[in-house]
Parts: sequence; C-alpha cells; structure tokens
Amino acid sequence: MDFASIRVLVAEDMEEMRSILVRLLQALGFKQVRAVRNGEEAWLLLQQVPDAFDLVLCDWNMPRMTGRELLERVRGDAQLAPLPFVMITGENSPKQVHSAISGGVTDFILKPFSAAQLEARITRVLNQSNTPPGLQVLPPES
Repeated sequence: MDFASIRVLVAEDMEEMRSILVRLLQALGFKQVRAVRNGEEAWLLLQQVPDAFDLVLCDWNMPRMTGRELLERVRGDAQLAPLPFVMITGENSPKQVHSAISGGVTDFILKPFSAAQLEARITRVLNQSNTPPGLQVLPPES
C-alpha cells in the first residue's frame, strides 16, 4: 500500500514514543504526519479542519484529555465520526479494551509493538470499508 498521501495525526504524550511513532511512520512511507502531545491538542486540530486527517493514532493515557475522551469526542462529531481511530496503549485490561470497543475505536495496538505490526494494523484499517472492524488485540512483542 502506498502511504505517501495518507495524512496521519499522532497523539502521544511521551516525547520518546511520539518520536518513535513518527519515525516508524516515515520509514513506512508516510509523508504527512502531524504529532501532538495530548488529546486536547489533537481535538483542537481536528476541529480546525475536520477533513485534514485520514487516520488518528492515539495513546490511551495522556494529560489534559485522554485517548478515550478524544475518541468519544471524535465519534460524537458528525464530520469526524467516520475517521479511522487506532488506540495505542501499554495497558490491556479487559475493562479498558471493552471501553475502547464500546467507544467506537477502529483498532487497538498494544505496546510494545513492531514496525510490522504497526504496518499491518494501519493497512487493515485503511482497507476497511464501512463494515464492522472485527477488532483483534495483538499481544505485545516479546
């Protein structure tokens, strides 16, 4: 899949992880990646230009606005609701996974993950039509 034209918004509060995600995306061929430090910054960007992004990659635990709160706002906005939204987290409690699914997350990636896992998830999400996502939680890399 050619990722060059796909516009990605990354919301991650940890600077090192944010940098890793951006570098991985660039290595996969993404040319249009915007990274922000929290859900509040992501929400402001999404509101400014609702069609500016094709995909959101979002951490769960962030200050000011969590990934779950951002997901709720995105799904509650008629223009943004169809936007593919992938939650990335190091926590995999059944309660958290259920909360993400009930909130309308498109997919879920557990940290740590490999470049191959990230690519596979993004490819799958971007290839999905309007059918239910069939969410699967991948185990973390060993």
